Amino acid sequence: MTDIDYQESGIQPLSSEHTFYESLDGGVRLKSGLSLYWFGAVTDDINFGSDRSIDGAAPTHEDPAWWEAVAQPELIGEVDIGDSGTLFSGLQGSLGMTRGSRYGDAAGATPGHPEGTRLDRAYVGWRSGKLFGDTLGEDAVTLSFGRQKFAIGDGFLLADGFSDFGRNATYYIGPSESFEKTAVASIDSHGWHGDVFHLEEDQYVTGGPDEVTKLNGANLDYTLGKRAKFGIAYLDLYESDIATRDDMSVYNLRAKGVPFSRVPNLSLGGEWVYQDNEDQDIDDDGWYLQATYTFEDMPLRPQILYRRAEFSKNYDPLFYDFVSGWGNWFMGEIVGEYMLFNSNLDVDMIKASIQPRDDLETGLIGYRFRYHDTEAAGASDQDFAKEVNLYADWTITEKLSLSAIYAVAFPDEGAEDRFAGNDNTSQLFELYAVYRF
Repeated sequence: MTDIDYQESGIQPLSSEHTFYESLDGGVRLKSGLSLYWFGAVTDDINFGSDRSIDGAAPTHEDPAWWEAVAQPELIGEVDIGDSGTLFSGLQGSLGMTRGSRYGDAAGATPGHPEGTRLDRAYVGWRSGKLFGDTLGEDAVTLSFGRQKFAIGDGFLLADGFSDFGRNATYYIGPSESFEKTAVASIDSHGWHGDVFHLEEDQYVTGGPDEVTKLNGANLDYTLGKRAKFGIAYLDLYESDIATRDDMSVYNLRAKGVPFSRVPNLSLGGEWVYQDNEDQDIDDDGWYLQATYTFEDMPLRPQILYRRAEFSKNYDPLFYDFVSGWGNWFMGEIVGEYMLFNSNLDVDMIKASIQPRDDLETGLIGYRFRYHDTEAAGASDQDFAKEVNLYADWTITEKLSLSAIYAVAFPDEGAEDRFAGNDNTSQLFELYAVYRF
């Protein structure tokens, strides 16, 4: 998360290289695509020997094994309107299923072999093209509306507008990410990027009515060449069915880059989020700092990083997302995916990776998880667990990629308190494949 080009803030439009219609003058274009995902996992004592998830409510079985599959067809349209820019639109469906354990995944979030469908994206928009080219630059202004994916920074706070669990299936893959309703105005000009936005999340709740959260916000990024990127954002959660979110104000600062010109292989990054809700007595924050060093000139291009992340006892992770890299932001394939979710938590993370070939990366990640506040967690000890992940990412072709991950987690006293004294070592092996047409 210290690479300044890792992900851009703003709307995340669909993209596809398959053009199935283009007018004679090139002013009308229609494109289509299809993404296929498959995930499978086998486990041993996944909840440290308990047959229930960390909250004790969801049965999971001690050694669940399951798989998930998703298909996402998409359609993209663009119409040039002369010197007045381009109209664009996108549609994407999501069809998924979970099979295997009758309790679903290791968190017990998708029981009963569910199958889910959703119109994940349905949006229209306008890009300014050359309209402001002489002053702001080409495509400087974008307006967009509808159901679409929107992100701030690298997804630490806001990037995923939908959670796939219960009847929606595919808890791990999590293919649906768009907010239910959006209205976004963006500007990109001379290193600056800004967004003013309205977002609405409509979240399914098992056995109850959906929980809706509505928010307005503003975001501003500045990119200083290839050296650094800075960002600031404000969110006003003015209405929510979740009491702690209703009328919450959120402030966000972030920065990353290469601060020392004489040490170009060293990158630093960090982000801070402050949340305030006087009605619910919330005055909390979450942050991380990370240092990354890449041995560019050595064989296998080794890279090492260290991250410290802290989330206070009432911190709400809101709409964080997995963003193209293990540990970002589900920290730990066992603890971070199925137990502790970036609240009342302190995490130390060390990662070392190598690239034996251009199409292959492998690495080892170590985590230490500790409660930020033991009283709030109902635990007698701050230490929760330690975890090690061994992974390999293989880009087989331009369209097909495969990842394999082995994870092992060792409980400490804090975990024993939460799992009724169970203290077995948890293990997990998973495969994850993506094919894009």
